[in-house]
Amino acid sequence: MPIRLQLLTEDPKEVELIERYWAMDESGQFLEKVSALSDVLEMGQGVTLAGFIRQRCRAFDENQVCPQCGELIEVRSRSEARKMPLRSTRLCTRCQDERDAITLKAEKDKVAKLETFLAEYVRGQASRVVDYDSVSDAQVLLLLALDRAVSPRLTQGGFTLGDCRGLAPLYISGFLKTLNDAGLFLEDPSKAKPGTYYWKGDDVWQVSAQVVYLLMPNTPYAEGEEVIRRLSERTYTDAEGIFNLWLDYSVADVMCYLQTQCELYNHELTEQAWDEIKSTLRCALETYSVSQLWSVAWKVVRDAASLANREYYTRQKAAATVAGKVRRYLERVERESLELKSWSRPEQQPVGTLGMLLGEMFGVDEHTSGIAAMSRIRMLTGEGNSSMEAELGAPIRELMTNALAMDIAASVMLRFAELIRAGHDVSFAVEEIVGSLSARMTRPC
Repeated sequence: MPIRLQLLTEDPKEVELIERYWAMDESGQFLEKVSALSDVLEMGQGVTLAGFIRQRCRAFDENQVCPQCGELIEVRSRSEARKMPLRSTRLCTRCQDERDAITLKAEKDKVAKLETFLAEYVRGQASRVVDYDSVSDAQVLLLLALDRAVSPRLTQGGFTLGDCRGLAPLYISGFLKTLNDAGLFLEDPSKAKPGTYYWKGDDVWQVSAQVVYLLMPNTPYAEGEEVIRRLSERTYTDAEGIFNLWLDYSVADVMCYLQTQCELYNHELTEQAWDEIKSTLRCALETYSVSQLWSVAWKVVRDAASLANREYYTRQKAAATVAGKVRRYLERVERESLELKSWSRPEQQPVGTLGMLLGEMFGVDEHTSGIAAMSRIRMLTGEGNSSMEAELGAPIRELMTNALAMDIAASVMLRFAELIRAGHDVSFAVEEIVGSLSARMTRPC
């Protein structure tokens, strides 16, 4: 019999059942079917025959030998038995227990080593402080917007990446990385979920979505709330940095809308295509508004959807045209001086706390063009005021002189107000009106 039995019962009927269950012929076939043995003895409700036998006997297959020590392999059911001698990849129970013990000890050692590493990491963070007076204006605005999105967890209790969904429509991890790379966050491993930090080779890795962050203090004794209060009193002076933050936020606003439209029409774009579109739109936002680029996204996605319905096009080929369509259409708009339509904000796409803060501080929203946004930011940060006044002095004098000479001062002021409300900056409005007045004055009678 190729199955060697170690009986754990002395009951004759149970012994007979066990031997009949494991009985095999010379070819390795079991002599009796399991169904024929199920009613030999009365078993409790829910107890299987294999489970009943395992409790009363240990079975070792003579056709399977432990590759480590040469002992027979224990089998727990008929399906594990072999009809002929085979090289086993399984270990015997004793060798497997020894290996499991070694593995368990190694895991415990790694856990202890990880705990030591994290404790040292936390101590290193505690020794650092941040001089918030040297933090850039853009980073301060990001922190204040983040505080609104996760309040009060930025300064109390900690927050994760998933808690920050209210910050912006898209690219939230990128905004947080900017702050983290600047050393403005500390991590709290004690509040993170188990498994957040783990060994990969000789390095400690982390599951980014589970990391718990807190605002870094500016002194060992400062409260986070005091840091936020002081930051909220900041006087902003870095127009270029703030404008770049506005561009980052605005491109997230446009890309979120574009992704939604692509999902609606089942356009699957490659990562390279998304990166190309993002760069194109960020450049376009220096001139146009978010709402105008929403209309571009709407048009391009529907054009691609129309291509997908053509006989020789597939949806994949149509999706591959989206990046090029965005670039070519914007080039055409600039070349032919086309007027872009403005779309209203979709109900399912909220502004986010960063957009709301930029609106409160600098009067910009989805309808503000990049030109107007830069002008307003420069005006409110005090940058370029004197140079702008010098540049506009002569054109404004010309405008006022011509308007008074033609007795159309009122209509000129109304036109100026109209252009400003449309999102144009002062320079553009003055230049446009001066040009139109000059044309009227040189027109033949």
